[in-house]
Amino acid sequence: MARSSLHSKNVRELQRLAQDASPIRRLHRRKSPSRMAMLELIDLLSRWSAIGLAMIAGLSIYLAITVGSTYPTRAASWTALILAASWVCRRLHSQFRAGDIIASQPFHWRASYTSCLSVLGVIFASAPILLTPASAPPVMYLQVAAIVLFGSFAAAMVHCAHLPTAAALALPAAILPALSALRMGDMALLVAIISISAMGLAITYGVSRTVAADAARRNPRTTRGMMDTGKAGATSVAERAVNAV
Repeated sequence: MARSSLHSKNVRELQRLAQDASPIRRLHRRKSPSRMAMLELIDLLSRWSAIGLAMIAGLSIYLAITVGSTYPTRAASWTALILAASWVCRRLHSQFRAGDIIASQPFHWRASYTSCLSVLGVIFASAPILLTPASAPPVMYLQVAAIVLFGSFAAAMVHCAHLPTAAALALPAAILPALSALRMGDMALLVAIISISAMGLAITYGVSRTVAADAARRNPRTTRGMMDTGKAGATSVAERAVNAV
């Protein structure tokens, strides 16, 4: 039936059908941000991320001092891991902001920074597990878990210019403290941590999407290339339809 309907149409009607074909509709549906918008988001990430790194470093020092008086071995081991991961993240940040060689490859820097930050996020979020054993006082555990949740989600907000980078901090904070509460067998605490984590993830996602939408609005895509591509796609569809006739 479809082939017979093509035979009954002339060339102009086939060209009109080709203009309404799927390649153009796909181009209209695909609204990826422009390169300038992505570069602006990378610049925002490099400027705001210093606050997040400083926040994690300050909270880590506080946790190491507070827990170290009771569990010095655990605190020393965890602090060593935090310092190593923080140093790598800070070095990448400093190199990019100083205009080093990696500054000429912003997308490569963003990928490298996100990878290092994911390691830092896992180490920081593992504080309720690594710093406090199962026999630790509940007050100490609650203090560590609260600081980890607050610090991780606050630092994720600062990294909201790139959603995967923000998720590198937010997702470990949503998973590891919940696992430590499950280890303790406190279901009420587990429900509270899951609720706080769900709210933090939702806010982080919303803020990240808002920042990305603002950058895309300030740096719209040029339409000339899309129109040329759409015309080429429509022409190819028309040619295939004419050949079918």
